[in-house]
Amino acid sequence: MKLLHTADLHMDRSFEGLTGIPTALAKRLREANQQLLMNIVTVAIREAVDLVIFAGDTFHQSQTSISMQAQLMAALEQLKQAEIPVILTFGNHDYYKKDRYWFSFPDNVFLFEKEMVETLYFETKAGEQVAVSGFSYEHPWIDENKALEFPIKQAESDIHIGIYHGDTSRKAQQNYAPFTWKDLKATGYNYWALGHIHQPQIVSEQPLIVYPGTPQGHTKKEQSLQGVAVVTLSQNQATVQFEKVAEIDWTNEEVSLAQCRDTQSVLSYLETSLLTKWHAHQQQQLMALTLKETQHLDVTVVQAIVNGELLSYLQQQLLQKTQGDFFVYRLILQAEEPTKEPIYLAASPNLLTALEKTYLDPVIFEDTTKELLRYSEFAGIFSMDEQWRLESLRLAHEQINEDFTIQEDPL
Repeated sequence: MKLLHTADLHMDRSFEGLTGIPTALAKRLREANQQLLMNIVTVAIREAVDLVIFAGDTFHQSQTSISMQAQLMAALEQLKQAEIPVILTFGNHDYYKKDRYWFSFPDNVFLFEKEMVETLYFETKAGEQVAVSGFSYEHPWIDENKALEFPIKQAESDIHIGIYHGDTSRKAQQNYAPFTWKDLKATGYNYWALGHIHQPQIVSEQPLIVYPGTPQGHTKKEQSLQGVAVVTLSQNQATVQFEKVAEIDWTNEEVSLAQCRDTQSVLSYLETSLLTKWHAHQQQQLMALTLKETQHLDVTVVQAIVNGELLSYLQQQLLQKTQGDFFVYRLILQAEEPTKEPIYLAASPNLLTALEKTYLDPVIFEDTTKELLRYSEFAGIFSMDEQWRLESLRLAHEQINEDFTIQEDPL
């Protein structure tokens, strides 16, 4: 069988960390979550999957708007028309309260409504006998290890799938149905469809255990996302491939201004560089841009970066030239490390040679380094022999010559 596994859509969550965005862009951001659902439906139909799994936190809150609920129902209805069944669980954000839903779910959708583990049985079009076990949150947290309640796979099921929204008990926070990988593997299931962690992870291949991650990032931390997991299962094999469905990508980019000879060349160079990056990406982008190698330019450039004037100009120009697909939300000036100049030391160049000869004496060297030998970690690694003394002095000689210029004052 083939299934599509997604989790942590957080459909009603805003794109966080953005200020002063134009009205048209704000509208596009609101529409992105709706289009995300349509993209998931498109992948499910194109891949002709036998099942779609939503593994919790489809919404960002347990009481979401009528409009958001209607968008979800419309997507589920499309899957119904394609004769694709759906299994949906509720996570710690969208924990289930029946009376908060304005619409009835289509009859192709099975809901895990309780915190008690339940098992659903169905048959695929190819005649495979499938069992799916799972649970939902009815509160914002679950302290118990729910993995211990999952039944062992039975012989009459060709394929057994577990759905689990939670995190491992090794993490400091224990409020999200803490479990261990050993607990999951002990069930003998063919596949574990996980939710709660927003970064994609293939935790195990035998059995296949996957966090697909959030399919659409809503903060600058949610980058390098994979999309939804398309999983192919048989009794003895499980494989996964990811399909990108996000409408908007968060990116971090660096641009060097080393090639800009003067203030006048900065704007055209930046616009050209950024539009080239956007064309290569072919995706709506929210970008944090770092400018580096600016020390040769006039202070006017640095001032425009610091006071936000350059950012405002770039936002306006790039939104216009990309029909609203490209927004630089942050402009960062990379601090330049000052060139390290050697320290001038007024002394005879023979001073260093004399000091090195002094420390070549084993007694003097040992007396100088005896404090180090008090630490067992150090004494166990290094042998205080002649070779070690010579190597230490060689390295010291190189470092001193790098940090100091030793010469006598001219008369």
